[in-house]
Amino acid sequence: MSYQPKVVVIGAGIAGLSVACKLHESGQVDVCVLEASDQLGGRIHTGKVGNNPVEFGASWIHGTVGNPIFDLTCDLKYLQKSDVDQQIAWINEDSRAKPKLDPSQLKQSIDDQILTEVWNVFEKLITETEDITKMKTFCQGITKDKRTIGNYITHGFQTYLDSCTSDTAMIKNIKRDLFLFLEERECNSVGCNSLNDLNLEDFGEYVYLDGSAYCPLPDGYDRITEALAAQLNSGCVHLNHEVTKIHWGASSELNDDAEKRNYPVKLHCGNGKTFCADHVIITVSLGVLKEKHTTLFCPSLPSDKTDVIRNLGFGCVGKIFIEFEKPFWPTDEYSLHLIGNKKKNPKHESTITICPWAHHLYSMYTTCPGSNVLQVWFQGDKSLEIEKTTPQELEKQCLAAIKECTCLESLPPIVNVEKTQWGTNPWTRGSYTYLSRAACGSDFDTLASPLPGESSGCKEASALQLMFAGEATHRQFYGTVHGAYLTGIREAERLLNHLRN
Repeated sequence: MSYQPKVVVIGAGIAGLSVACKLHESGQVDVCVLEASDQLGGRIHTGKVGNNPVEFGASWIHGTVGNPIFDLTCDLKYLQKSDVDQQIAWINEDSRAKPKLDPSQLKQSIDDQILTEVWNVFEKLITETEDITKMKTFCQGITKDKRTIGNYITHGFQTYLDSCTSDTAMIKNIKRDLFLFLEERECNSVGCNSLNDLNLEDFGEYVYLDGSAYCPLPDGYDRITEALAAQLNSGCVHLNHEVTKIHWGASSELNDDAEKRNYPVKLHCGNGKTFCADHVIITVSLGVLKEKHTTLFCPSLPSDKTDVIRNLGFGCVGKIFIEFEKPFWPTDEYSLHLIGNKKKNPKHESTITICPWAHHLYSMYTTCPGSNVLQVWFQGDKSLEIEKTTPQELEKQCLAAIKECTCLESLPPIVNVEKTQWGTNPWTRGSYTYLSRAACGSDFDTLASPLPGESSGCKEASALQLMFAGEATHRQFYGTVHGAYLTGIREAERLLNHLRN
């Protein structure tokens, strides 16, 4: 029997599992997966709050046309393609859609005509930022520090506001508050702290898939990762195996006798175990690479890789789950938007004292139809502070934020508060990647390139020792589950093609 190259995949998230399944299916390699934590899934994690299933990690399938995750879900019979026509994308509004406001709940009276007007302005401006040709032309006339999404839309909104000469000061303040709310919502979708963090020139390279933008998975997203893991041999995935050092760069001298083979890559784990490999596929998050790349690789990664790791943005987006004794809302599906002057001046006088991070809470949603749990989104530079806050303090501040912005006074008791902790989690150090103003579109391709490359001039058997997958390595679908999945397939096919050639 001919020798099968040994492949080690680092990380059992969707990218790691997809590459492992593709390689295992080929029958051409001996593959294993090393996962630092005690569970599969990476940033996919379904759990429960009370009796309610919730997604602590990835929440939806983003786009149902041409999306391999949606197709896989249908192949597994978890969904049917006809379900999309039955409005399965319940609960959360599209982050680009006009928000649904209930004027009777808001302290600040907001006329629907004003909301529509401001939303139309925001939508027009953010859509313009996705026109790559237009933005590159625009950026030629401004300094580099001004080439951000935030600068572009803030200037555009101020131009609009200046044209509203008949507006009273109060109306203009309401419009500013609405615009700030829409900015906050966009920041949550993208994963950044501020829209000034985003590269204006290449922002339009990101691709939104057609179909339902927010399609949930019945019974949880982790059914996908469990189904993929089930395709692998028993013992293929090693949990609680944190890789602490990757020695690479050695030349491999091939020998048909596997016992005498010298492997080009050797991995050391925190539990004392070591693994040797011909090829290693690294699927850890960009957050982990940012924190550990200087100590993880020996020799160090080349400067073009480390520059990209430093420059790309990796945001922290989280959720607070508030379980009420009973719903205080009248319908199965409910959303509550926190819009008010607090966004503009957190230090203004108030009958309720709320801490700075509470001013970044902007929307609450039911986790699923009929649920008694509201899910509160947060993101940005206050995320780590929120993650370290006690459940009791979270409850207090969330209630304060509700009372600050709404007319809701008498609320049922809260029986449970839970939160995500992706920023403080040592195996993730954040949530997903964004295109920062220090980065450019080609950085995703640089991060994805293998080491050594096939055209590097090294011995053919020593090529592709280190390969990279994960959402941070997809130029058009970064920040998504389908992007991560596709990068796993990409690297598996890259390796199989290399072995065939």
